[in-house]
Amino acid sequence: MFRSIRWRLVLSYVLLTLLTVGVVGVLALSLVKRYVGQQEVEHLTANAEAVARQAVALMRPVVRQGELQELAQTSLLQGAAADDPAARAEFLAESQVQLHRLEWITHNLLDLSRLDAGLVTLDLANHDVGELIESVASAFKPLAQEKGIAFSVRPPMSSLEFRCDRARIELALSNLLDNAFKFTPAGGQVEVGAERGGDAVRLWVRDTGPGIDPADQPHIFERFYRGKNGHAEGSGLGLAIVQSVVQAHGGQVSVESESGAGSLFVIELPEGGNE
Repeated sequence: MFRSIRWRLVLSYVLLTLLTVGVVGVLALSLVKRYVGQQEVEHLTANAEAVARQAVALMRPVVRQGELQELAQTSLLQGAAADDPAARAEFLAESQVQLHRLEWITHNLLDLSRLDAGLVTLDLANHDVGELIESVASAFKPLAQEKGIAFSVRPPMSSLEFRCDRARIELALSNLLDNAFKFTPAGGQVEVGAERGGDAVRLWVRDTGPGIDPADQPHIFERFYRGKNGHAEGSGLGLAIVQSVVQAHGGQVSVESESGAGSLFVIELPEGGNE
C-alpha cells in the first residue's frame, strides 16, 4: 500500500512539474512573440513538442520498470508467488524486455543525434544493389510466411552498383520493411525493389496495409511521432532513422499513401554516394 501511494505521489509530482513547465512555456512564448517573428516562434514550439515526445518515450519503460519492481516486492518476493518459479520467470522476462527497450531507444537517439550533427563517418564502398536488397529481404521471408503475406523482391533489370555505407542502408531498408509487415494484414502484399532513376538509385517498399492518414504524412519522419492520436505501434524512431541515414548519404526519402490503399516508401540515393 505504501509503495503504491509513493508511486502515485511521484507521478503526481511529475505531472504537476510538466503542467508548471507548460504554463511557463506559454507565458514565455507570449513574451517571445513580441521580439521575434512567427517563424522563430513556430520553430521553438516544434522543438518543445519534440523534446516532450522524447521525454514521454523514455518515461514509458522507466515507469513500467517501476511498476514491475513494486510488483516484485509486494507479490513475488513477499506474497504467495514468492515460491512460484513461473511467476518469477515471467517477471524477469518482462523486466528484460523493458530494459532492452530503454537501451534500444537511448542507443538510437544517440545515433540519430550523431547522424544529424554530421559526426558519423560513413563506411562508403561500392555495392551491388540487387544483392543488397536480396540480402535484406531474406531476413523477412519467414515472417511473410508466418503472417500469410505475399512477399516479392524486384531487383534492378540490369546490373547496378552504388556507393554507400551498406550497414546503414540495410538498416534503413529493414526499418521500412518492418513497418510494412507490421501494418499489412494476412492476405496482403509487400514488395521491395530497386531501379536506376537518372543519376540516382531508387529503392522502394510497397505494401497493401491500411495506408497513412493525410494529416499524419507530414510528420511521420519526426522522432517519436506515432500518429495524431499517439496510438500507432512501435517507438516512433524507425522512420526518423531512415531519414537520417538517407540524408547522410545525400539522398531523400518520400512516401505516397492513401487511407485504405497501402503505402509506397521511396529512397533516392546518388550513385556515387555523398562524397
